[in-house]
Order: sequence, then C-alpha cells, then structure tokens
Amino acid sequence: MPTADQPTSNHSDGGDPPEAWRDLANEARGLVDDLHRLEPSVGQLEAASEKVAEARSRLGDSVRLRWYEVSDEHLGDEGRERLRDEHREHSLYRGGYNPLAPPMTVTRETDSEGKQIIVGALRTGRTREGPPGRLHGGFIAGLFDDILSGVPGLVNAGPALTARLEVRYRKATPIDVDLRLEAWVEKQSGRRLVARARCLVEGSVTAEAEALFVLVTHRLDTDKQGSGG
Repeated sequence: MPTADQPTSNHSDGGDPPEAWRDLANEARGLVDDLHRLEPSVGQLEAASEKVAEARSRLGDSVRLRWYEVSDEHLGDEGRERLRDEHREHSLYRGGYNPLAPPMTVTRETDSEGKQIIVGALRTGRTREGPPGRLHGGFIAGLFDDILSGVPGLVNAGPALTARLEVRYRKATPIDVDLRLEAWVEKQSGRRLVARARCLVEGSVTAEAEALFVLVTHRLDTDKQGSGG
C-alpha cells in the first residue's frame, strides 16, 4: 500500500498529473453539457458510449488515497499538504479535478468597508437548471454551503461544524451568466460563529444565506464533518 508521500502511479510518461487531471475533467464536463444541449441520433449515442467506455478502461485501477484514509504515522508534511490539495481539487463545487464541479474559483478579498470576505466566482448552464432558464434552488444552497465553509478561516477559528444553514431566495438566478458569491463573518460568541453570504448577478442580489457554525477543539471524525470545501 503506498504512503501519502508516494504517488499511486508513476506517471512515467513525464506529463504533468495536475494538468492532465484538469484536462480530462474539463472534457467530462463538456460531455455532460453536450448530453444536455444536443440531440444526437441513436447511432451517435452508441458510438459515443463505446468511446467513453474505452476512455474509462484507460484510467487503470489504482485507487486514490484521500487525506483521511492515511494514518498520521504515514504522513509527512509534504504528503499531508499534497493530499489536502487533492481533496480541494476534488471538491463538489470548486474542484478542478471533479467533473461534477462548475468549478467555482474561490479567493479572499477586502470589501469597500475593509472587511475580509470569501469570494466565489463561477458560470454554469442548463446542467444545473431548475425552473426554465433559472438555476436550481438546491444547487444555490450547495454553493452557499461551500463558500460559507471558508468563513471560520477568516478569523482563524479552526475546525467548525455547520449547525444551521438558511437560504433566502430573493429572485430567480439565471443560468449561463457570471455569478459572484460573497461570504463573511457576521458575529462570533465563544464557540458559536454566525456567517452570512449573498449571490450576485451583475451586482444584483438574487439570494442570501446565513449559517451557524459551532467551533470544535478536538479532531473531527470523518463521518461527522460538515459540508463544504
């Protein structure tokens, strides 16, 4: 069994594994988009299905180790950081390696009042459509869950669990437009931290969210962790 400091494959072709992973994830996203957008014939579908099956067969059978599947005794600092980077890259909403992710680009910024905020930027289309031409409300809630997960880090609060997430939909959020999400600390009292977020389209707020986090001082069990990236 490989340790976290050892690759699970040797990449002997000399290529760049991160870029190759992103390239393949982008192609998979494109395939999903095409399945929603195009109207192929049965023959075209069958031919494409064969090609996809062939592509899957080329990925091998070496299972990727996740950061929480390797004991600390097998983790060096470099290995631990590499696995955590991979974990972020496979995130459901922001992961560049995850074809199910839009993906969302997440950064830290300072707003006009000098307050630190987490900012998410993305663009997504009919694969996340709910009402005609509008983004699915459940997907918006997931985006809020993800972006808000970074807020405790703004105040170095350490590990935190999401205790409550409330979303208010102010107006329909369209698909195929640039979305900007902003999240910040609203207040903190002891182990309780309240964070807020909003979704904007061309400067107009389409949805808002508030989350309650409970800060923890012990190591989180993997089956009890909150959502988010």
